Amino acid sequence: MAQNRVVDWESAQVHPLELTPDGSRLLAVNTADQRLEVFGVAAADGSLTRLASIPVGIEPVSVRARGNAEAWVVNALSDNISVVDLATLRVTRTVDVGDEPGDVVFAGNPQRAFVSIAEANQVKRYDPADLGAAPTVVALQGRRPRALALAPDGSQVYVAFFESGNATSVVDIPTVSNPAGPYAGQNPPPNSGTTFDPPQLPANGAAPRVAQVVRRNAAGQWLDGNSRNWSNLVGWNVLDHDVAVIATGSLAVSYADRLMTTVMALGVKPDGRVAAVGTEALNQVRFEPNVQSIFLRVQIGSFDPANLALTQVADLNPHLDYSVRSVPPNVREQSIGDPRAIVWHPADGRAFVSGMGSNNVVVTDASGARSARIAVGQGPTGLALNASGSRLYVLNRFDATISRIDTAAQHELSRTAFFDPTPEAIKQGRPLLYDTHANSGLGQIACASCHVDAKSDFLAWDLGNPQGTLKAVDLPCPPGQSCGVWHPMKGPMLTQSLQGIVNAGAMHWRGDRHDVAAFSPAFVSLQGRDTEPSAADMSKLQNFLALVAYPPNPNHAADGSLPASLAVTGGNGNPASGRNIFQNQPTLGGGPCTVCHALPLGTSNIVDNPQLPLAPQPVKAVQLRGLWDKLGWSKTSQTNLRGFGFNSDSEFDSLNALLQVGFNFGPPATAAQARRDVEAFLLTFDTETFATVGKQITFNGANNDDAALIARLNAYLAQADAGSVGVIAHGATRGYVYATQAVMLTDRENAPTTPSALRATATAAEPVTFTVVPSGAQYRMGVDRDGDGYFDRDERDNAAQPDDAALTPAGFCRADFNADHVLDANDLAAFTTAYNAGSVRANYDHSLSANGLPTITTADLARYQSDYNVGCPAVDRLFVGTFE
Repeated sequence: MAQNRVVDWESAQVHPLELTPDGSRLLAVNTADQRLEVFGVAAADGSLTRLASIPVGIEPVSVRARGNAEAWVVNALSDNISVVDLATLRVTRTVDVGDEPGDVVFAGNPQRAFVSIAEANQVKRYDPADLGAAPTVVALQGRRPRALALAPDGSQVYVAFFESGNATSVVDIPTVSNPAGPYAGQNPPPNSGTTFDPPQLPANGAAPRVAQVVRRNAAGQWLDGNSRNWSNLVGWNVLDHDVAVIATGSLAVSYADRLMTTVMALGVKPDGRVAAVGTEALNQVRFEPNVQSIFLRVQIGSFDPANLALTQVADLNPHLDYSVRSVPPNVREQSIGDPRAIVWHPADGRAFVSGMGSNNVVVTDASGARSARIAVGQGPTGLALNASGSRLYVLNRFDATISRIDTAAQHELSRTAFFDPTPEAIKQGRPLLYDTHANSGLGQIACASCHVDAKSDFLAWDLGNPQGTLKAVDLPCPPGQSCGVWHPMKGPMLTQSLQGIVNAGAMHWRGDRHDVAAFSPAFVSLQGRDTEPSAADMSKLQNFLALVAYPPNPNHAADGSLPASLAVTGGNGNPASGRNIFQNQPTLGGGPCTVCHALPLGTSNIVDNPQLPLAPQPVKAVQLRGLWDKLGWSKTSQTNLRGFGFNSDSEFDSLNALLQVGFNFGPPATAAQARRDVEAFLLTFDTETFATVGKQITFNGANNDDAALIARLNAYLAQADAGSVGVIAHGATRGYVYATQAVMLTDRENAPTTPSALRATATAAEPVTFTVVPSGAQYRMGVDRDGDGYFDRDERDNAAQPDDAALTPAGFCRADFNADHVLDANDLAAFTTAYNAGSVRANYDHSLSANGLPTITTADLARYQSDYNVGCPAVDRLFVGTFE
């Protein structure tokens, strides 16, 4: 295992750029490097000077200034906030806030911090003066709250629901076939009056029965894309809240609705009007030829907080009329795609919106009228406007730069780079996923329009084609089955996440795509691109996606084990019991679940074609990671946060409902509990990221002997000793990596310490933060930032830069094993002793085994002896390490 491993979770940046109130500093999150970048801002022209790069938590996605002296950094994977002192440029505290925080704002008198918690659908209110006190929890009726904004007077907090949805849901196969339905049971139903558009090919024969996507209109009717009414057969409701409005005093909550499907950012005009930017999906429209190039709009929606019913929605691409499926390249360049930030000019009514997928910033207003378009770097996500409105700063995530824009001339003045450890495989593959200009006919969509941030929009789409051709199933199927054919009219299917897709066998719900390259035709047939990407480009996309991982399963216990009990449908389930049933009890066809859903991923890469009423076509036994993220729909609820659930067409509102169809869990007296146990196991299914990755503990002198914190740290160290994770630490200016065996290597490689000794050094002025990181990434994240093999302080001591792999410390004497600044026989003896004892200090090449543990081999001895024999440069290092 490489010791410079990079794990890519593609966490969405929410508010990644911020100016301090006095305008003297610009703060930018460096998500890939787990740091906060701090720049000085020149008063004369707004030019930037790099001041500091501060380690924070894993996957920082937002930063907010709390006055001029303090910044709060929201770390999505660490589930916490790093409190940064901007005078000393160091983290003073970490605050655990809950699973997947997104943003923070400060409001109220006395001042309070409001933090969005995406996975729990909550906002938590904290007292910054007493962060040890329990927060007040505000429950919200919306899915994945992220971006926050404030009313000009601070009286209200606005909360954007990233996965707000669009009031669509699915009618299952039996209901579509019901004679009481609008098509008298015809299944599949027509999509254009009483016919199919495009017409069906007779040679394809009968199409499989399918489910149907329906959408609730403003009058409360559930209509399909053919304007047929299904309301008499839909007994549930799906909320379509897009923005929550929280009164900062009373915490009363109200909602603005029906603005868009995915709410990506918020901005408040000086007059108080609230604007959201994001995308609107048209997933009720059936068949790929009908949605080619036009299945999604980029929108701005605004409302008056005093009257939430007064909403205004406009297209941010007014130059498109969607009557054609392709426009010339110069017209595509005018489009904005994947909008991620909006800020309002303080005086003239202009709004600046960044397009992460279109690599531009457009200048517009609440009506969507366009006044300018400014080209910037790759993947612009964050915007910050100075108080006068004369300078706009843009964080370009994909090329790790910050653009400085003159807002009067509306052009870019300069671009400032910061360090980015992102591997080339990710950099080269991202454009195939995100770039809307290069990958669509109109310039506003890309793969990431549905696979948002390489994940899912959690909507079902019917992208079949009545004019398509049959394809023989070319994957194995269970004994005794006829594998059959894949029909081109496949019905609605839930957008699958791209996380972990590359290592899970054949792709798509049906398994009809063998690899990422097989999706090349969709760039033309669905997105409207002029030509298919080359084989080389599709290989770049696959190499990128191979690095995209699921986050830790939030239902695991803190030590990574299965919890003793988990709340599921109708009661509680025991995940361990469920795992035993899953692996050993015959439940279908005489075998256990693992026949089709083999561990560890949950797939045997076979196609199941039972030809049953609820399984009318061949479908792959898909992988089972990430199921916890599909909760939120109940066919008996009037307050659903989403309208789709489980299985390929998402027609089951719970796993329990799915497990009641065709599965045998034993006698009725015990079957119900067995199903609950299996449901609990599936909701705790392992991902490739260990449960504690991202967790942090900050010691500050006052808590150095806190027994609970020490027990947590020891548990993390034990996990590292087992190879499950890595553990690193950072002080104000130093870095550390846990090498196992109670050895903590410092960023001066030959000056080790221990975890307990390091903890004891922490003070209020010099806190120490321990962080759990992915196994294999600990050296890069802790002590070798640029991955060049030289530790960071050794580079600084020898006139090299720890964030530039091209600059290495020419004067560094690595073979000086005892760090006495003299290379002699004592060093050779010390290394040989460590090597013979199997000490991790003899892991000279920093190599790790497949299970994440240091490997000590003859290669280490040979490399050390070679360095020793070469000798060291005659460099005066007398005072190195003496003073800090």
